Amino acid sequence: MKKWRPFPVLVGFLFSFLLIATFLFPTGTAAFDRDSKWDSVYSKGSRLYLIHCAACHGKNGQGGVGLPLNLQSFLSVAPEGYIRRSIFYGRLPRQMIPYGTFLKKEDIEAIATYVRSWQLRDYVGIDQKRVAGSVSRGKEFFDGMCSGCHGRDGLGGPQVGGGHVTNAMAGYAGPALNNQGFLKSATDGYIKATMMQGRVGTPMGAYLKGKQGMVELTEEEINDIVAYIRTWEKRDSGPVDPWRDK
Repeated sequence: MKKWRPFPVLVGFLFSFLLIATFLFPTGTAAFDRDSKWDSVYSKGSRLYLIHCAACHGKNGQGGVGLPLNLQSFLSVAPEGYIRRSIFYGRLPRQMIPYGTFLKKEDIEAIATYVRSWQLRDYVGIDQKRVAGSVSRGKEFFDGMCSGCHGRDGLGGPQVGGGHVTNAMAGYAGPALNNQGFLKSATDGYIKATMMQGRVGTPMGAYLKGKQGMVELTEEEINDIVAYIRTWEKRDSGPVDPWRDK
């Protein structure tokens, strides 16, 4: 009886696998090129993020003085251009400066690609630039339900991570919504999706009826709040980002 020798069998299996892989994934295909380009952009974005962003948002996006970015509840509703525009416009008069004044377009895109690499969930955002709603009803809802964290008139506070909100009632440091950098970066769909889904990992709960949040609003009522928030934007002021239509 011959003794079974696993080594030749293993070598034969590996040879067959490599032969098949050569035909299925030839060198120089478009997929390989895209992967290589993405790796290069990712590496560049990682370096730039550590230089310009990590001090406030955390080395791994966990937050600090700045908002946490490595949250699935954020990344899954943020449209493609939101992160890029946020970097470009910043959040003055808060601590985040407008990086579009000195970073190149491709540098900002690289940082956004690096941040986006943390996304694990499918995109569930709402790709809608403007929503229709009642501004007067939206103000009533905002004053009653949102100002406790975001401040009266949406002005937030000087520090998000560990500070206090100006004129806020609940003691939570919600970000400023009445901020030109935010309003130029965010579509109505993004604001709406954030309100509907909430922000797991923060005090921001889901507001849509049926989501089991502390407050349950209909989609129409959420549209009203978004319409009110949008009235704070000052149109045609300052520079225009190169991703305005994305």
